Amino acid sequence: MNICEITIDIMRTFLYKSIMPDETATKMYESARDRLKELLRQEIEIEEQISHWGPIVERLARLSGETVDSDIASRINELKQDQESASEAGQEMGLTEAIRWVFRQPLLLPLTPTQVRDRMAEMGYDLGKYKHVMPPIHNTLNRMKEAGEIREVDGIGGIGRAFVSAK
Repeated sequence: MNICEITIDIMRTFLYKSIMPDETATKMYESARDRLKELLRQEIEIEEQISHWGPIVERLARLSGETVDSDIASRINELKQDQESASEAGQEMGLTEAIRWVFRQPLLLPLTPTQVRDRMAEMGYDLGKYKHVMPPIHNTLNRMKEAGEIREVDGIGGIGRAFVSAK
């Protein structure tokens, strides 16, 4: 083999490796990418569950006279800070997004339309821009129900109607 043949062989190898990716490397990349996507999806679900259960544990601890573990209390405080910053953003949200936000919060019981209104006011949503606030809230709840975002259930004691997240 002369120097030209060796050079051509090296160039072919270099071009093949740089232009055409190795099939094994491609498969490994796709597998790692898919695993990371799945972990990120699970992370979102876990964060939603933590934000749901944290306040429930805190309330139940108060009811039972127990003390919340320091690591749990620390995480609950972080969640409260996140909710406060969301509350500040509440004034910038549209009505539908504000109602969605209310249903993403931990709920022990279904909410009536007036309780939804009260939660929106607590989060800082400007209800004063509506002459009559309840009709748009009822209409939005009905649209969200039809879209499958929330479901309608009987109110406490079977009185009236209330809503819970469809998740």
